[in-house]
Amino acid sequence: MVKAIGLSTSTKSRGFSKSLQGRFILASLLCLPLFIGASGLLLENAFKDNLLAAEDNQLQTQLYILLGSAEVQSGQLWLPEQLPEPRYAVMNSGLYAIIAVLDPSDPNPANWQSRWRSTSARLLQGNIEESSADFQASQQTFAHLKRFFRLTFDVIWEDSQGLSLPLRFQIYHSRDNYKIQLKRYRQQLWYGLSFLAMGLLIIQVLIMHWGLKPLKKLVRDIQQLAGQPSRQLLGNYPAEIAPVTDSLNLVLSNEQQQRERYQNTLNDLAHSLKTPLAVLQGELQQRGKHQPQEADEASNAIAAEQVERMTTIIRHQLQRAVLQTNKKLHTAQKIRPTVERLCNAMSKVYREKEIVFLIDIAEDCSYSIESQDLFELLGNLIENACKYGDGKVSVAADEELGLLTIRVGDNGNGIAADKKSSILERGTRADTAKPGQGIGLAITTDIVSAYGGSISVGKSEQLGGAQFQIVLPRE
Repeated sequence: MVKAIGLSTSTKSRGFSKSLQGRFILASLLCLPLFIGASGLLLENAFKDNLLAAEDNQLQTQLYILLGSAEVQSGQLWLPEQLPEPRYAVMNSGLYAIIAVLDPSDPNPANWQSRWRSTSARLLQGNIEESSADFQASQQTFAHLKRFFRLTFDVIWEDSQGLSLPLRFQIYHSRDNYKIQLKRYRQQLWYGLSFLAMGLLIIQVLIMHWGLKPLKKLVRDIQQLAGQPSRQLLGNYPAEIAPVTDSLNLVLSNEQQQRERYQNTLNDLAHSLKTPLAVLQGELQQRGKHQPQEADEASNAIAAEQVERMTTIIRHQLQRAVLQTNKKLHTAQKIRPTVERLCNAMSKVYREKEIVFLIDIAEDCSYSIESQDLFELLGNLIENACKYGDGKVSVAADEELGLLTIRVGDNGNGIAADKKSSILERGTRADTAKPGQGIGLAITTDIVSAYGGSISVGKSEQLGGAQFQIVLPRE
């Protein structure tokens, strides 16, 4: 055993990935970029949100400027030549505005007519995307276009004469400044996170080097065990390593005792075989003297007896106990409480349907099955009944001739005859209009098959919709 422990010196020549420190560093190299990357994405998204919120606020400020400057007289829109915002008067300034009018007599509500454009937007005619959404009074919409941010505001303007004029204010701001800020922030962010990652990695290596010192001390102590008469690990170790050293000391003590038992057993075996071997040796010597046939037969009988004796001795000395494990049995699970819990849960999920559950299960009805399997089996069937039924679900169970039969039905449209067999296959659904993946019934079928049961699809006599029947054997 000490020789085997001494082989641990070969760990010095093992590869980088086979050492604890190497594994920690490798795990850090794999996990740290993921963590830094996720942090960077979160920070970048937060910065984007702040930029977009700032853009929205700026465009709303520009909207208030236009609303304060615009006037409607005799059903006509009028704005002054000089606006409080000077960028509207500068070509390609990056800030543009368009005000469109909807003719109330026009039967096409999407037929907007541009009545006013800022001087900055005159060269962009045809190159700027105007909103074609339906008119919604007092509705603001902030949109991200390819080249611009756009704020749209619909309003019904009444003049002093009571004439109403539907107006759509559209304010555009170039994305160039947004892109420049985002690029600058992204560079600073990823440079900073890269330096942070390298710093964290260096600190982690130093921490691991310091934290693994007790393990290195343990290796040295194990290597020195061969020269110690006590063959025990002595010294103070951290609380996390102390159980290992205690267990190793116990193993060393047991190994020493085992070696002593092996030595005693071999001594006993040698002593026990000494006599029959001596008898065999004497008989072989007598054979060499050409004894008569009667003597040979007696000698053979003695030899056979001694061989049988040695066989018995060896079997007795080397016999090992055979351990027998008990077969694990499933705990009997009551059916009705599980059904009631599932029905209570489904009534909350499908609250809008106000489902009525009809449960016909005896209180003492049970079956030996894993609780999770029972929940999965009944849950899939009850959920399907709630989903495709029309407000009523029945769940019944009875026992007869060593079989447990469970029936789950609903008052829906039922299942077509040509789909009753294929619906139990993985990925097949009878109603593709409702959400789902078509694997619930396949899972139910797998669970039923695992317990040696069967499942069938039919029509509910009680409710008239689909009914799934499960038959499970008791034995």
